[in-house]
Amino acid sequence: MHKSILIIMSVMLVSAGLYGYDDYFEEITENFEVSGDRPLEVILDVDAGEVLVDRSDNALKGSLQMKFNSDQYRTKIDYDQDKNRLFIRLDKRSWYKWSNNSDDENYSYCHLSLPFKAVLLLDTRVKAGEVTLKLGGLSIQEFSLNNWAGEVRVSFDEPNLTVMDFMDIDARIGEVQLLRLGNARFLKADINGGIGELYAEFTGLFETDSRAKVDLDIGEASIVLPENLAIRMHVGGSFGFLSHKDIDHSLYKRGRYYYSEDYDEHDQRLSLRISTGLGELRIDRE
Repeated sequence: MHKSILIIMSVMLVSAGLYGYDDYFEEITENFEVSGDRPLEVILDVDAGEVLVDRSDNALKGSLQMKFNSDQYRTKIDYDQDKNRLFIRLDKRSWYKWSNNSDDENYSYCHLSLPFKAVLLLDTRVKAGEVTLKLGGLSIQEFSLNNWAGEVRVSFDEPNLTVMDFMDIDARIGEVQLLRLGNARFLKADINGGIGELYAEFTGLFETDSRAKVDLDIGEASIVLPENLAIRMHVGGSFGFLSHKDIDHSLYKRGRYYYSEDYDEHDQRLSLRISTGLGELRIDRE
């Protein structure tokens, strides 16, 4: 359909006995087709649960699957044709009930597969839960992730099909793994590690003169930098004196910055600014 999205929805009850609360659980499956002539804004807003976002096998067709306790959650799925915006929400009816119910009753799952040819403005918001974003091979122009608490894994196993203007990752409490970030092909990136453990792997296919900022609060952080990329890095922060730093010996300090030995000889460079907090920081190259 020209300049529109076609959504085919089917709603069905999950088969009896699957989760032990079959009277409450609902499954939603949607297939959609988008136009590739302008960027598609995707807003995925999930209060709690398991979230998976990955690449569809089709250039302009995607899908959405949800499973949730209808007594605990409500959904809203909407496409604004004028704004070319796809909005998906899985909303918790009551956080009080969530804290007092069993894990089975609180269970929810959201799986969004995105078409790889559509240029995407992807905004993912998850308050609490397990978030897995497999974003390699998509065409993401802008990407943001906001997570309050839980486990986060973001990976770019394949290069982004377009240059990413900006990447913003804010994970406040929990364990965060960011893999092959170079394949995102970002020009600018802002990463907030919050409280917990952060593993950020800046390897892959970089754009020329990429810039990234990493802000650490409390916890352990491990950052991996590629050996085949020119690096300029600044490590500071108001509470930097409270952190233990272990920086790879191949990076040498000149003035306020650390440099790779070949920095002045390469056109492809990564400028990295790290603000440390209370905890440990380890920087390796591989």
